[in-house]
Amino acid sequence: MTVFLLLYLLGAGNLYELTLEDAVNMALERNLQVLAAEESHNSAYGNLLQARSGFFPQVSLSSSYTYLSTIQKMETYHLVRLEPDPQNPGSFIPVFEKSEMPFGYKNNYAFGLTVQQVLFSWGRLINNYKLAKHNLRSTDYDIEAKKEMIKESVKEAYYNCLLVRRYLDVLNETRKDLEEHYNSVKKRYEEGLASDFELLRAEVQLRNVEPQIKAAETGLKTAYDALKLQLNLPLDVQIKLKDTLEYRSFNADLDSLISLALSERLDLKSTDEKLEVLKKTVAIARSGNKPSVFAQWAYQYQRPFGFEDKWKGMWTFTVGLQFPFFDGFKTHGQVKSMEAQLRQVKYMRELQNKAIVLEIRSLYRDLEAKEEALKSQRDNVKLARRAFEMAEEQYRNGYV
Repeated sequence: MTVFLLLYLLGAGNLYELTLEDAVNMALERNLQVLAAEESHNSAYGNLLQARSGFFPQVSLSSSYTYLSTIQKMETYHLVRLEPDPQNPGSFIPVFEKSEMPFGYKNNYAFGLTVQQVLFSWGRLINNYKLAKHNLRSTDYDIEAKKEMIKESVKEAYYNCLLVRRYLDVLNETRKDLEEHYNSVKKRYEEGLASDFELLRAEVQLRNVEPQIKAAETGLKTAYDALKLQLNLPLDVQIKLKDTLEYRSFNADLDSLISLALSERLDLKSTDEKLEVLKKTVAIARSGNKPSVFAQWAYQYQRPFGFEDKWKGMWTFTVGLQFPFFDGFKTHGQVKSMEAQLRQVKYMRELQNKAIVLEIRSLYRDLEAKEEALKSQRDNVKLARRAFEMAEEQYRNGYV
């Protein structure tokens, strides 16, 4: 929906007419912090695929060509025949023939296929896979938390624009009222019913509001720029906000809010997944000096084969055991380190709970105070408006 909206708006002369919902959706699709956070999901998912690969056989192909410049040879002599000895009748002279047996050939070719499978790893594979799953969940919770933060930032920027715009409207209304008051005083002054001081005071009041209007206009531009930054929009585009400021009362029980926060806060869920990651890390560390069993099947097709210069193949099957029963207490140290990190995160999780409770209590009390202040200010505005109208009427009628 947001993509369609963007295309429509871009074709409308770079004017963005946005509701609050449009702004939030646009930020979730375009905000650079969100895009960067989503890449962390891809990274965590890649780690999960790596961990899953341990359950499958590892298959590899190999090929090689070797040329030997020098071939070692063994010389041998074998009896060919016996010839009569002309000097010794009845005797024979042996006749030998020389032959060479090479230890290899100049051109050597080999192709290989190897399949290896872990049969038993003392839980390392399954724990590594579970670790990756918990890490992926933790990452996803972090991404959702980042999106919620972006939503709040966009809403704050959007409402700040509306607030500054409304403040500017109030100042313009104030200027209009002061202009009417100045004109009224000026008329009375021209009729001899007002003093120089009254005219000067009315003019000063009118002039004093101008810098406030300029400052509000600058503040409004800054507020719009802040919103564009959240939406990842160019600063030279124009934004028109379609929503208006509306007051909606907030009614909720403090205890229910605290309970809801402790059960649904994404940062708590992310921390819980990080605890599971550390638990699996401890389990993996404990298996560091435990035995593992693997099987391997290999096929070799080569030329020459043995002492024959021809293509021939053979295969082998191996079952192996690896048992690092003593590693200089390396595994013990790793376990101690991981257990300490696990306890550290548990303490931080408890502190996180308390901080959230304190945060909810503080926000709730602040909201109550602001609602009371809002009610009081509404009454004050009504009284001030009524008093101003009465004073203006009396002034025009010459009673003041």
